[in-house]
Amino acid sequence: MEPLNLITVREAATRELTASGARLVVRISGQSFFAGSQAFKKAAEVAACVAAVTKCGLSEDDVRLLNVSTETESGFLTKSSSATYHLQINCDSIELLGAVLAAVSSQKNSRIVAVAWRYPDLDQSKHEVLQEAVRAARSAATAIADSLAVSLLGVHKLSYNIAGLDTETRLPQPAAYASREAMGLKEQRAAEALQSLSLSHTTRLAVTVSAEFIVGTFSSGT
Repeated sequence: MEPLNLITVREAATRELTASGARLVVRISGQSFFAGSQAFKKAAEVAACVAAVTKCGLSEDDVRLLNVSTETESGFLTKSSSATYHLQINCDSIELLGAVLAAVSSQKNSRIVAVAWRYPDLDQSKHEVLQEAVRAARSAATAIADSLAVSLLGVHKLSYNIAGLDTETRLPQPAAYASREAMGLKEQRAAEALQSLSLSHTTRLAVTVSAEFIVGTFSSGT
């Protein structure tokens, strides 16, 4: 079998996307352990956080319990237990995000762990940008083929890569067993990171296409 005559091109297309909402992961320190739906009713710290965000315009259905863990500490004369809850808060409106962040941050026992950004019609945007990159690759291959006086016969191989989607921002958290001075510094840094968090988050979706096009036999003398 004769080797194929190939033209290899690499092209990219980009589009800026602005977040339409966000999903928050919140860590809550509680005094008592409750699992499932009981956490929202009987864990005072969880109930307070849910009440705060619903006042911002979210519903209770926008909050769900991711996990809960408990820890028991025994001393010489005492024994104490505590619970750590992780909640997921869905905020589909970017206009409400600032109020929701402030509401969670105002709770003494609540900390925002991460913010996962949501973009409108993300799958459609990926598809459209991919099409733009493929058209650019075909156009480049056609231009090269015309310059060489050969024709494109088909595609031998095509691959693509999607990059640039900034979907999650993780905020620094105080260490569990830090000194009081170090704890205060880390809490301050976490607060500063939260304050600097842009409420109009934009990212650049980039799709790169690599393609090998089959071309006709090169004319002699070209």
